[in-house]
Amino acid sequence: MNVNIENTSALRRKMTIEVEPDEINRELNRAYNELKRSVVLKGFRPGHAPRPLLERFFGDQVRGDVIQKLVKDYTGKALEENSLTPVIPPEIVTEETDLKKALKFSAVFDLKPELEVKDYQELKVQTPQIEVTEEEVDAELKRMRERRGVLKKVEGRTTVEENDFVVAAFEAFEDGKGIEGTKVDDRLLKVSKETLAHGLDEVILGAEAGVEVRRPRSYPADYVEKEVAGKNVEWRATVKEIYAHVIPELDAEFAKDEGFDDLDALRAKAREVLEGRARNEANGRARQGLLDLIIERNPVELPESLVARETRNVEHELASNFEAAGMSHEDAHARARENADDIKTRAEKRSRSALIVDAIADQENIEVTDDEVAERIGQMVTYAGRARDQMAEHYRSEENRAALKQVMRREKTLDLLLTRAQSENANAAADAPSSGETPASS
Repeated sequence: MNVNIENTSALRRKMTIEVEPDEINRELNRAYNELKRSVVLKGFRPGHAPRPLLERFFGDQVRGDVIQKLVKDYTGKALEENSLTPVIPPEIVTEETDLKKALKFSAVFDLKPELEVKDYQELKVQTPQIEVTEEEVDAELKRMRERRGVLKKVEGRTTVEENDFVVAAFEAFEDGKGIEGTKVDDRLLKVSKETLAHGLDEVILGAEAGVEVRRPRSYPADYVEKEVAGKNVEWRATVKEIYAHVIPELDAEFAKDEGFDDLDALRAKAREVLEGRARNEANGRARQGLLDLIIERNPVELPESLVARETRNVEHELASNFEAAGMSHEDAHARARENADDIKTRAEKRSRSALIVDAIADQENIEVTDDEVAERIGQMVTYAGRARDQMAEHYRSEENRAALKQVMRREKTLDLLLTRAQSENANAAADAPSSGETPASS
């Protein structure tokens, strides 16, 4: 193996690797020997198919597998021999892939910056005071009842009222022609402003079941859905069926159905859930505040590959939010790209946070065991519902388990920072003079 390393910037490296023919041939022989043992070809006993025939039928597949394995193995070997630690996996560019001659490729990557985080041990933060009101408990119990609710077909009424559930078909028209992308057939909808986009709740509200309604609506030029943006359209909708969402009464029977002895026990559990949720949110804000302060005290050079990856991640998340709001995949990504400056700022902050937290984890010798990772995966699979099998398959990948392990290590680090900062604050409060003077926090 021949390796040449170029320093293209303070952190960026280009490592060109050429694998010698002898090393390639050894890997090809291994691959074909494994293939020979597993493949069955007509006219040949298992394990006795000739190499030329295997090359004829499986040559492209073997060649691709061998290149992939050699690139992975020799990239890792070259990084280890040269004591180089990429901040994220290298980008591979193949240059020569004729295995009869050589295999030559480049691995382009950024080094993980050497960083010693300072001035983070003595930070203080207030332990959140959590208060849950009776009104909040009532609202949580209402949500629980709504989740247990059932849809029942409305009897004795044929017009649509607010918060009804309806099966309806609708389409927008301009100058008598249907607008592409607006037609929906027989979809179950809740008639409310919160759940229906484009003002469709106003179109359907008061409609008679089985009778088409036609109502005009206008949309500004910058409206999120390009199909109707800047247009005066006529919505045509037909409600097929009307349902009411019937929720159970808040009584002892409901409490027993939820697994509690009585309503008092159910209310206590609802309060506990709300307090836990509020505490997690408050702690999350406190962790972010601590991290923002640590970042401010510890400038770090950002590797461009890390920022590029986080930029893609943030853009994807933003586009997913637009899609969830009803935009098409293409429009959602186009809309996300309009926020390029904000995306870049968020990506840089994420990158900086990851580097700082990882450095603190190194300094504090924080580790996550394989058993802890397995336990977390087990929990996620258990609560994945119908996606249980997909979740389990996802984490069979060594790469995905490693990514989860890194996330868990960062969580542990942030938890340590928060616990220490709250403990420091509690100690400071205990040691405070009785005169009422308040010591300054870091």
